[in-house]
Amino acid sequence: MKNISLYKEFGNNILTRSSIDYLFRKISKLNNKYIIIDFKNVKFISRSSAAEYLKLKEKIDKALVEQNMSDEVKSMFNLVVKQLKEISLVN
Repeated sequence: MKNISLYKEFGNNILTRSSIDYLFRKISKLNNKYIIIDFKNVKFISRSSAAEYLKLKEKIDKALVEQNMSDEVKSMFNLVVKQLKEISLVN
């Protein structure tokens, strides 16, 4: 199982969708099927980055397990999930 530290990749803040695109390009090149995504020391993720992460996670053929999310990061992911559910209910 491979462990990827988002803090080592991006620092305290993940601000852009292109950062997430970079991460998933890196993940797709790995031979590992199971990957731990470590959010330790990541204090903030933008709404667009969280949405991009969830979109790309759904498409990748690897099992990703998130660890060590701060309350702020969890809140942003929860917000995006809620918004996506609301959009799918409208459509």
